[in-house]
Amino acid sequence: MHFDYTFEKSMKQLTFLFVGLLIAASSYAQQPKVEFKDSIHYDMGSYQEGEMAEHVFEFRNTGTGDFVIYTVSTTCSCTASEWPKDPIKPGQYGKIKVTFDTRDKLGTYDKGVNLETNIGEINMIITVTVTK
Repeated sequence: MHFDYTFEKSMKQLTFLFVGLLIAASSYAQQPKVEFKDSIHYDMGSYQEGEMAEHVFEFRNTGTGDFVIYTVSTTCSCTASEWPKDPIKPGQYGKIKVTFDTRDKLGTYDKGVNLETNIGEINMIITVTVTK
């Protein structure tokens, strides 16, 4: 088998390799990272039936790229949420407000709040105990 490597061919290959490494390095360098103030599994405590239970998850983007929340979904209609619609810049803080309606509920409930973000899915859980 004969390999015909010329200087020009070698330079083209090195150029492609270098450009590929630059692209990989630049995309790696601009990664958001999120750190929550509290645990993402939060016990909201006890509430009397009929009260609204509320918690605000606070976080900070400690990465080098923008953090974007595309959608937030909850595991039942009794749970609602509010979240920032604009990108969270590196170093900035954000809040996700979660509300649980205790009407017609008794006992302990674990409910999910699922974030679809530019760094993947983040699954938060709230626990609420409802008494009479």
